[in-house]
Amino acid sequence: MVFGHEYFLGWPGSWSGSQPVPADSVVFIGIAALAVACARAMPGLAISLIWLSTLLQVNNRFDILLSQLATLYVVGMAARFGSRMWVALSGLSIILGSALGTLYMIRVDSWLVGPVIRAVEYNQWPSNNQMIAVFIATATMMTLPWLLGLMIRLFAGKQSAELYTAQAREEADNALELARLRAENAALARDVHDVVGHSLAVIIAQADAIRFIPDSDVAKIRETTGTIADAARRSLGEVRHVLSQTAESGTPDRGRVSSPALKTAQLGLLPPRTSDVSAILDNVRATGYQVTEETLGEPVPLPAGLLPVIRRIIQEMLANALHHGTETTPIYVRHYWGTTSYTLSVTNYFEVSAPNPRSGTGLGGMRERLASVAGTLSIDTDEGVGDAPSIFTIAATFPLNNEWTGR
Repeated sequence: MVFGHEYFLGWPGSWSGSQPVPADSVVFIGIAALAVACARAMPGLAISLIWLSTLLQVNNRFDILLSQLATLYVVGMAARFGSRMWVALSGLSIILGSALGTLYMIRVDSWLVGPVIRAVEYNQWPSNNQMIAVFIATATMMTLPWLLGLMIRLFAGKQSAELYTAQAREEADNALELARLRAENAALARDVHDVVGHSLAVIIAQADAIRFIPDSDVAKIRETTGTIADAARRSLGEVRHVLSQTAESGTPDRGRVSSPALKTAQLGLLPPRTSDVSAILDNVRATGYQVTEETLGEPVPLPAGLLPVIRRIIQEMLANALHHGTETTPIYVRHYWGTTSYTLSVTNYFEVSAPNPRSGTGLGGMRERLASVAGTLSIDTDEGVGDAPSIFTIAATFPLNNEWTGR
């Protein structure tokens, strides 16, 4: 119908049904159809084709055809799918095309001008406003599809932005969940290292001590093996406690990396007891090591939140001393009490010739625990002279601020 309306209907052009459609108008209709075909995928090309057909029409001076409705579709598609440049150019084309079309239709006395002029005369408007009325009518007809396409574009853009926002939020949640799982895995590994490392160090030291007990001293052998069994049971119990805490951690709040496992890593595993440190020192003494304890300053009650951290720190410190130190030298444990901080230090002797005297993950785990309570870790090594063993000192400082002490 678009291609042959003039030929089949003889309307609205001046040709009758028996007259063939001029060749120029057929080319014009073909260009318009091509513009419609590529308007969505290539709106810039479609606009260029519309202008080409317009120049062809002006050059051959034939009247307005119904196939020029393609222009309305093209400007709408340019506003909907075109780039920002083509949206602007299509809007500018509406203004230029409306002005050019007004002049052209009046010059060729188009069939579309008649209704507009008759409406102006019927309403007794001044005759010099006839051209303005034709321009307004033409611009309005061309602007409406452009505005419609722009509105659909904005609405679709809003939906796309909401979709992208939802996807970004989902990706962020997935990243937080992955970070949470990795943090829990790291916390679990650190807890198991602290528990098993200290217990195995005690067990190894006591097992080695059995070799030096006379075979006739059955009571001492039984006491030592009993101590080994107790250390193993405590280690097994604490490992089970770590695993149960991880299994019961549940799902954390969305958007926040927090779980009982992470709190476990920061605050320890067992209920805080003031006798924990003394019990740990007694276990080490039972292995045959000499452990001395010294307190400097005026002790103050420690908050419950710090006690589990201190317990894990002293466990790792003593495990390092048992693993890397010498059996014949004492281990010194000192407590330094200040007005704003508490420092716990362990000093032991070790042989420089020992392979990898300070390797492993214990130091990193202690630093992470101290960081969770705003504490710091310091290490000092004093090389021995001649055959004298070297001295290794590690100290953990805990701030006694309002957050932790409640003062």
